[in-house]
Amino acid sequence: MLRIGETAKLFDISNRTLRHWEEKGILKSFRTDSGYRLYDDENIIRIKQIALLRKLEIPIGDIEKMFTFNDVDISVEIMKNNLMKLRRKKDLFDGLSYIIERLILNLQKERSLDQWFLYLENQTINHLSKENAALQILLSERNMDMSNINDVRIVRIPEMTVASYCAESEMPEMDCSKEVDKFVLENSLHKKGGFRHFGFNNPSPTENNPVYGYEIWIAVPEGFEIPEPFIRKNFEGGLYASISSKVKEIGEKWALLYNWVMESEKYAFEAEAQWLEECVDYETFISEEEGERKLDLLCPIKLI
Repeated sequence: MLRIGETAKLFDISNRTLRHWEEKGILKSFRTDSGYRLYDDENIIRIKQIALLRKLEIPIGDIEKMFTFNDVDISVEIMKNNLMKLRRKKDLFDGLSYIIERLILNLQKERSLDQWFLYLENQTINHLSKENAALQILLSERNMDMSNINDVRIVRIPEMTVASYCAESEMPEMDCSKEVDKFVLENSLHKKGGFRHFGFNNPSPTENNPVYGYEIWIAVPEGFEIPEPFIRKNFEGGLYASISSKVKEIGEKWALLYNWVMESEKYAFEAEAQWLEECVDYETFISEEEGERKLDLLCPIKLI
């Protein structure tokens, strides 16, 4: 039997993702008298299976369907669809590789960037060339979901006054959201100008403790009276690297974003600032299923 923290660390999966899979019914944990979540051998095997499918680039949503319906035909159809996506990716990358190889040779020969671009333009009208076939692959796949991290945005959040609420429990995101949603809806804050909704772990989960915290900040208008148990705080804002994520993919997306920042030659992680998860479309967020909800992940950064 493994605790949730041990399991998350072993398979490089977030605690939140494991809890989400439990809510979907594809995992089951057992509780100790002290409240710890434990996974038995059968569920550890299931987690291994899910991790293997993720290595095959099967999306989390599709994996949920496979285990929820437990139907071979559905699983086969999912596999076929993802095989087609992988083959399109291969064609795309083969086309990219061929074009870049040809451009390198042309640049080495002509020693001119102008000739380099002219060469590329000429291929788009030469319908018999192999280069054009590769270019057409690129053009046809412009909108294909590459499941990568190329869509990182750099945003600057302004200074603002926020109403803060924090809950500590085994499900602090849910417990915190209940109080905050009531506060937001009763005061129609989501319909006021400048509304922002941020959340973050406080304190973060630890391996030997099933209880941790989640804090939510709600931007409030100037002069707004903040009632207890909410606390008035000043958020200084700052520079952030951001990507969007569904809640069920949040652990993976946080890892991708953090690695992107660590590998950046222009930005560095700002350790003194608070990382954040922002709910951008509040009304849609509270109406959707928990796993399908979308957040913007915000990693604090600074220019190098």
